[in-house]
Amino acid sequence: MEKDKKERNRRGFFGRVLVFLLSVLAVIGVIAMAASVLSSFVNPERFAWPALFGLGFWAIFIYNVLIFTALLLLWSRKAWIAVLALLIAVPGLMKSVTYKKHQGEGQLRVLSYNVMRFKDYRDPSKTTMDVAYEIANMVRDKKPDVVCMQEFVQFMSKTKRSDCIAQYAEMMGLPYFYYHTKSHFGGNVIFSKYPLTAVEDESPFGEENLYGAVAHVDAGDKGAFDVICCHLTSFLLTREELSMFSDTSNTKLERQEYSKSVVSKLINAYQRRSLEVQRMLAYVPQDGRPIILCGDMNDTPLSYTYYQLSRNGFKDAFLMAGKGIGRTYAGKLPLLRIDYAWVNQGIVPTSFKRIRYRGSDHYPVMMDFNLEKGL
Repeated sequence: MEKDKKERNRRGFFGRVLVFLLSVLAVIGVIAMAASVLSSFVNPERFAWPALFGLGFWAIFIYNVLIFTALLLLWSRKAWIAVLALLIAVPGLMKSVTYKKHQGEGQLRVLSYNVMRFKDYRDPSKTTMDVAYEIANMVRDKKPDVVCMQEFVQFMSKTKRSDCIAQYAEMMGLPYFYYHTKSHFGGNVIFSKYPLTAVEDESPFGEENLYGAVAHVDAGDKGAFDVICCHLTSFLLTREELSMFSDTSNTKLERQEYSKSVVSKLINAYQRRSLEVQRMLAYVPQDGRPIILCGDMNDTPLSYTYYQLSRNGFKDAFLMAGKGIGRTYAGKLPLLRIDYAWVNQGIVPTSFKRIRYRGSDHYPVMMDFNLEKGL
């Protein structure tokens, strides 16, 4: 007690006030971090607000690191509060950061990319054809066996969708392709070096604009597997909404309006994805073959979508064979990993990489893998 009194007196009045304020902020940090980590287990259909804390995991983590550092510099024992927040963050970090070593060469390679309707995120002046050709060159350079594209559009005017996709397959050197032919085609296309067979059934995968496409790949001596190219509901945030806090020209009223709009869109998207992932998993092929489920999930590792996939037997290939944080969103929201390759027990990832190519508001992701013997 005597030592504590001496420390308080040495800080002076303003120092004591600062420690008190930092302690209050530290308590808030603990609550926010707990909400962020627990958000994975809360269905947004029932209660959506925790999902917003999950989206802000990295911001909350950095906030707590700063509070801890400040209390430590003030030699305050209240730093233990911030330490508690950092300990609570461990499960979130385990799903967000990995440093797996390269596990050798894989026999097969899959690349997944949301091409954002062939619009260059940094240079809107480029035509869709320019962007499409650049992406095709990137894909050809990476030599994938299978490519899953989301938000594919007809990049050549006066060309039928089927002809456009066929020509793009030729450009990439991947002669086989599969997509839904229904009128509500949503842009999910699977391209392959090997023959593809449609996995047809009356399922949500037929609702192309909501889910995706699924096909069977026969890679000959290397084996056979199913591929699901998936795109779940986006937040649909506008550029103005994304830049509302960084743009100093916005008035207070404009920021309030943008904030309401953003929160409403976030909650609506979380609730829709909650329903989508449940329905999608109910119709995943149950033929016992290896499955790769990849695409733009629009959700982070601290989400109910992620939890549902992992609970249903899928494994995050990034955690199995990736490195670092693996940010896949190239837009203004930093550190977001929302593009994935999920695998079941029949797939053995040997490497997982984020390709540093910015042709859209996403980065491509690429996985090398082997098929388990005997399947």
